Amino acid sequence: MKMAQFGISVLIIFNILKLVSSSSLFDEELYKSVLDNETCTRNLQEINLVKFFDASGLIPQSYYLLGQGSLGNYHQCLSIADKIAVSNETVYGKYCLLRVTGFKHRNGTTNYQNHEESPWNWALSELQTMDDNLKTAEDLRQFGRDLRIMTGKGNLRSNAKGGVALTVCIPRSCTVEGTLGKLLDGINVSYTVSYCRLPNDKIFDVWDYFAVIALVIFGIFILTSTGYDLYQTFVRRQDVAEINKLLTCGSVYTNTRRLLTFRTTPTSIECIEGIRALSILWVVVGHSVAHTMIYNSITNFKTAYDWATRIDGMWLVSAILSVDSFFLMSGLLLVYTSLTKLTPTSLRKNVHWFYLYRLLRMFPLLFTMVFFQATLFHHVGDGPLWHDLAPAIHACRNYWWSAFIHAQNWINPSETCLSQTWYLSVDSQLYLLAPFVLYWVLGNRRSAYKSLVAVLLLSLFVTTVYCSVKNFIGVSVLSMMNDDAKVEDFYNHYYINTVTRSPAFFVGMMFGYLLHLWKEHQMRITKWVLVVGWIASISLLYTMIYCVYPGADFPRPVINFLNAYMRPIWATAVGWVVFACALGHGGPVNWFLSLTMWKFVARVSYSLYLVHLPLQLILRGQLDTPVMFSIPQTFNAIHADLVVSMFAATALCILVDAPFSTIQKIMVPDTWLTTAPAPPPEEVQEVEVQIEPEAESLVD
Repeated sequence: MKMAQFGISVLIIFNILKLVSSSSLFDEELYKSVLDNETCTRNLQEINLVKFFDASGLIPQSYYLLGQGSLGNYHQCLSIADKIAVSNETVYGKYCLLRVTGFKHRNGTTNYQNHEESPWNWALSELQTMDDNLKTAEDLRQFGRDLRIMTGKGNLRSNAKGGVALTVCIPRSCTVEGTLGKLLDGINVSYTVSYCRLPNDKIFDVWDYFAVIALVIFGIFILTSTGYDLYQTFVRRQDVAEINKLLTCGSVYTNTRRLLTFRTTPTSIECIEGIRALSILWVVVGHSVAHTMIYNSITNFKTAYDWATRIDGMWLVSAILSVDSFFLMSGLLLVYTSLTKLTPTSLRKNVHWFYLYRLLRMFPLLFTMVFFQATLFHHVGDGPLWHDLAPAIHACRNYWWSAFIHAQNWINPSETCLSQTWYLSVDSQLYLLAPFVLYWVLGNRRSAYKSLVAVLLLSLFVTTVYCSVKNFIGVSVLSMMNDDAKVEDFYNHYYINTVTRSPAFFVGMMFGYLLHLWKEHQMRITKWVLVVGWIASISLLYTMIYCVYPGADFPRPVINFLNAYMRPIWATAVGWVVFACALGHGGPVNWFLSLTMWKFVARVSYSLYLVHLPLQLILRGQLDTPVMFSIPQTFNAIHADLVVSMFAATALCILVDAPFSTIQKIMVPDTWLTTAPAPPPEEVQEVEVQIEPEAESLVD
């Protein structure tokens, strides 16, 4: 009842904020109020335009390398405040970004008006003529679109379509149309104005005031709790068990100590920490490189494209497979841990607690990041491309509720609040279905096998039929070279679809049960099965990585097959690694995955997963100049993203996750969890595992 009241209160607060908040993030009235034709004419006659021209970016950079334009000097432009002695007026600068759709060609023709004759397309055709090995112009255009879709927010850089970005710095009383001729000295240009910016043009509305108040209150709580903890621990020297846990739940000292304390239990799977850590790092790196190409104004886009579509960049493209590793681990740990804590009866009677515990554990950090992106995200930085991040903020202001009910992949797939949380929605939906399978798994061995095999085969069958009917044109987003509609269709109806993602989760449930069975009964695996298993696992991992390589050209039947089975195959290969390592047959692989350094990354992985994408957008949105793509520069960006994201993720774990986790344990005790009865002792037996034909078809 209390949780329902809390949920209703949150709903009411958010709706009130939405009603009284501004629909725009930038002050449109300010832009209109400063315009004055007479003042503009007078200013243009009296001022020296050199400063304005110097702050403008009127010449495209590296046009033959598909440079995305010139950004000028945003901060220099907005800092202009020249005093005119004649009229005793002060002239301020205004920064405007344009999308050029036509200018003079070298043969004298001008004004390319339609899409196919735009300078962008002309440059692509020129490049294709110069380089016979270059892919088609449409392929290059589609690459940029695919990258936008891959991050889940295809509309963030929608203004990148249809022209090269140029910027002008003009007096704020003027319009671009009335000033551009003077700056360009008569050069014939066709363009559209994307947006203009002025100093202090961001609206600080009720959302932001509420966020500041909440931040101050929460900061006082953290300081008070930390002070109380330090006083009790170091002044009164009380034992930890005697200190009030509720009063110290926000203590930075205690929460940091807990975060950095690692313990190993007999039932823990050490190697899975390494897999979780490497998978989340792979996600961060993949998004880092993708966002470098999307949100930066790159001066040599052709070089970036060539690298990303060669074998060199395959490790970036294949980062999308790391998501299936998380689905595998989610299903595996769900079954493996439940078998030691639950019985069919306790699950049936307490299924509501089963769901509630899951939602409560995810909610604090998710709420924090959704609230941050809807409010203070807009005010933590600024730059020439900051306007392009507005859709990310609007998505959280409009669809925050779909993030909390974990239904974003169905309700608003093209406007996801925190675009990476589509995974959280899919995983939560699979978790919602899990008790229907888990109930039979908790029974006897026969019912467990039947239920797991049945649900896995059913998910594979439905996915196969679905992919065959939809007949998608590619295996991954980057390998699809067609129009935007088909790319978005692939993303919305396949990539973030619960049906197509479910096989990896059910493969994980299967491995979770097998792992419990083998460890519980101390069964052994013969050496030849281990050798075959490791060879098959490594081969499948490398094969699946190649399958998402954009340069791979597969016929349509193979594409349909891979879309249906590529992800469960990847999950099976990773599942074998976990299975073998957990049973002591991992050798150096198990040693590497069980290193202590991975435990910390794994522990903050959920926080890192939520925070890294907003931080990457902030870092990219503040860049003032175009970026020259190179491997060293890319690794510098990756390093910066990793360091900043890890610090932020650690802070969130200490300041947000740990306090609410303690409160949850106090307010909602886990007394409903029972310990499953231990099976009768059995003699250690050597089991020769044989792969049956039916099992082979399961993973193909």
